[in-house]
Amino acid sequence: MKSDLECLVCLFKQALNTVKIATPDTVLQREVINRVTEIVKTANLDLSPAEISTVVYRIVSEVTGIADPYKIIKQKTNQDALQLIPVLQRLIAEAKDPLDAALHIAAAGNVIDIGIGHPFDLENDIILSMTAPFSINDIESFRLELKPGVQLLYIGDNCGEIVFDRVLVEELLKHGITITFVVKSGPIINDATMEDAETVGMTDIVPVIETGSDDIGVNFNRVSKKFCQLFDTADIVLAKGHGNFETLIGIPKNIYFLLKAKCDVVAKELGVQKDYSVFKHQSGRC
Repeated sequence: MKSDLECLVCLFKQALNTVKIATPDTVLQREVINRVTEIVKTANLDLSPAEISTVVYRIVSEVTGIADPYKIIKQKTNQDALQLIPVLQRLIAEAKDPLDAALHIAAAGNVIDIGIGHPFDLENDIILSMTAPFSINDIESFRLELKPGVQLLYIGDNCGEIVFDRVLVEELLKHGITITFVVKSGPIINDATMEDAETVGMTDIVPVIETGSDDIGVNFNRVSKKFCQLFDTADIVLAKGHGNFETLIGIPKNIYFLLKAKCDVVAKELGVQKDYSVFKHQSGRC
């Protein structure tokens, strides 16, 4: 997916949100904005929004000396989400269509996107997600693919959200498929890492691997051989969130994208209204 001029404006918003979390020093804050300004001047809009945004977070870390500005916030969102597990599991167990319910709950978790300053209310968003239909819903083709022995690669997104992913993984395992969950190899925004996977119990139920990089989404120039091998051999890839959608759309692979369209650019690419969720299938014939 290519970037848009609106993405350049968003770079400043992401930079300011992040550097304010990292430090109260206005001199350092201004330095970050100055450096992002230079990046914007030559930004290649043929790149995905995820690719050009990744640079912003590296600038913040370089200027402030803080590798993980969101560390405390990530820990809190994990703990807040963990408190909801009994509620999430009950909603799925009582649903007429448990798979559909689990997908909606996992999509509700995608509201947790701190980098762009998107407000969220976990409990309220869960309730809304259970009644709001997906703007694009390819659940039936997905359901037909869930056969014993199928290998699914689940590429996760954010902290907190990984708890919602966990309850979806638990539901998917009932279909007899094999699942490997993917996290980042280093901190970037509030994306989930191995530490988060261990904290929320994901490592207790399925194998968890790292991408091999700390990029937003999937940067095939920097991912590990292990990730590439599993991506290539997986029967199904389930990709969560904006970053994964932006970097994987158009890749000739059997991928299901599960996300909420939180900006106009991604909404336009999906062909839906902003703030709507989708479960979109991309066949391997791109």
